[in-house]
Amino acid sequence: MLFAPIAFAQAVDPATKSLLAEFDITVTGGAAAGYVPDATCAMCHSDKAESFKKVGMGKSFHKPSRATVIEDFTNNHYYHAPSDRHYEMELRGDDYWFTRYQIAADGVQINRFEQKVDWVLGSGHHSRVYLYRTNDGMLYQLPLAWYTQDSKWAMAPGFEFFDQTGVLREVKRRCMACHNAFPDVPAGSDDEGQPDTFPVDLPQGIGCQRCHGPGANHVAKAISGEAELDEIHAAIVQPAKLPREQLYSICYGCHMQPSVAIPSPLRMGRGIYSFRPGELISDYKVFLDIEDTTRATQDRFDINHHPYRLEQSECFIQSEGALGCLNCHDPHVKLPVEQRAEHYRNACLSCHETTATGLPVLRAADRQHPALGENPDCTSCHMPERRTQDVIEVTMTDHRIQMPQTQGDPTARIAKEPAVVGGVSIFDKTLNLSPSDALIYKTMGILDYTGGGDAGASDALRRTLNRQAVPQATPWAKLSKSLLQRNMPAQSLKAAEQALRYSPNHPDVRGLMGAAQIKLGNIDAAKTLFQEVADGGQGQADKRYNLALILAYLKDYDGALAQAQQALEERHTLWPAWRLVGDLQKEKGALDLSAQAYQQALAIEPRAPQLREKLAEVLQALGREVEAKRYLP
Repeated sequence: MLFAPIAFAQAVDPATKSLLAEFDITVTGGAAAGYVPDATCAMCHSDKAESFKKVGMGKSFHKPSRATVIEDFTNNHYYHAPSDRHYEMELRGDDYWFTRYQIAADGVQINRFEQKVDWVLGSGHHSRVYLYRTNDGMLYQLPLAWYTQDSKWAMAPGFEFFDQTGVLREVKRRCMACHNAFPDVPAGSDDEGQPDTFPVDLPQGIGCQRCHGPGANHVAKAISGEAELDEIHAAIVQPAKLPREQLYSICYGCHMQPSVAIPSPLRMGRGIYSFRPGELISDYKVFLDIEDTTRATQDRFDINHHPYRLEQSECFIQSEGALGCLNCHDPHVKLPVEQRAEHYRNACLSCHETTATGLPVLRAADRQHPALGENPDCTSCHMPERRTQDVIEVTMTDHRIQMPQTQGDPTARIAKEPAVVGGVSIFDKTLNLSPSDALIYKTMGILDYTGGGDAGASDALRRTLNRQAVPQATPWAKLSKSLLQRNMPAQSLKAAEQALRYSPNHPDVRGLMGAAQIKLGNIDAAKTLFQEVADGGQGQADKRYNLALILAYLKDYDGALAQAQQALEERHTLWPAWRLVGDLQKEKGALDLSAQAYQQALAIEPRAPQLREKLAEVLQALGREVEAKRYLP
């Protein structure tokens, strides 16, 4: 059945764990069971482990360190005119520190926000971005990025405009599942709708086992001294020996992204960390493609469009499955620049015939390939570097193999023009989905893209779910969120109740129910729901803030202040909680504390509505007129 839950965790028996423990080798459990540290792989495969360190996947995620610096910290200031904000990144010892501020009319810095960077995301071959973690386990991306090709600081993708998330862009598990190895987290914590929390300690880099599968049993057999070589090999996935579809499912799991605008949904019942090498990717996720009203499909080019563009190539189509990622790329090795032209030319000529003079034979008998220089590079003409449309500061190889373009410079700078989705389709036309199942996946994608506000997708999903029994929480939860967004609280509550039938401890759904109860005027019911969720585990600081709002509404100001302050201990960048603290301290007459809280809120969210006026009013009441003027229009 399509929506039946599937468990792909590799069982590791106690004897295996005990044996590995004798060698100080830890083994993950929970949602991603059976993985060992990548350093363990290097004990036997030192050559591949050493070369893999230079590959982008091997450098995809790491702690900041002076030893890994590639950035220019002498020219570390960047001004973003659309938002009128200044950005800096400093190296303090081994730590990276991010700063953002604005400058008032009298030249004084205001709304200054400082944050230590906890993680660096990106190999640095093209770019790096920077993350911080809050006490409740949430990860957030900072707005500044380092772009290696031009050796410069600039806004990270998605932050180019005035209307941006600032320092509050949540890093989702779906993102990290491709940018890093799987962490050791409890079973079920990677289900969709669970809070996107991360432990303090995370793997550093994508690692060996993302392609070879969990390695605990393999390592145990290798060090036991009792297993035959064939048995040792059989205990780990060897991708090169897989059938083509399973082999390229490993690559496509992260590198097939038809659209950055609409994430491809997971199959119902699948956890985010549940994919294992050897599976078909179509059993894990449903790829969605879009119709972009701003550009034709053949003109769309995102940074992660390698197989998407390759599959549009006549070479790929004519090869009938023979052409794929591994014809050109060894995932263990970063090919030296001086070897690339010959390497890629040999890959092309493994299919294309040549004339007696060494020129490629063209299909048209009356045409001849232009003369080639010494050590020619096929890709420079047929797979040219091109500026990507979603990350406009970088250029990437366009994997759509094509005739050379003669007009324009494909690497020339372009303006950022986000896709405008005019339609959504299932990318894999061979996928065996019923019309109703396909509709569920497409409408969920549309609701993700629109924040739940698309009435047509919302109504279509509601009709389908009411007509077809779907025993999964995810579509009901997305429907509930959409109906609440559309100001239909009673219907939202009913959808949430359906979601809880299949996931009784779903915190986001219980939060939706609390919000619906508020809209329906059932304040006590909402209070109970938010209290339960806030006390239920990590990643619920926003629910605790909602509880604080309810207590303030009920005039329990001390209780509201305590809850708001606890929410800020859990998540220090929850700016609405700082605003609420400012309001409550003002109510109590503690104007100094009120001003401090308002300033904290504005440092995090400088566009916060009416907050500048509130701060100026309090500063004026404190006799700090000069400061107050800095926040007034």
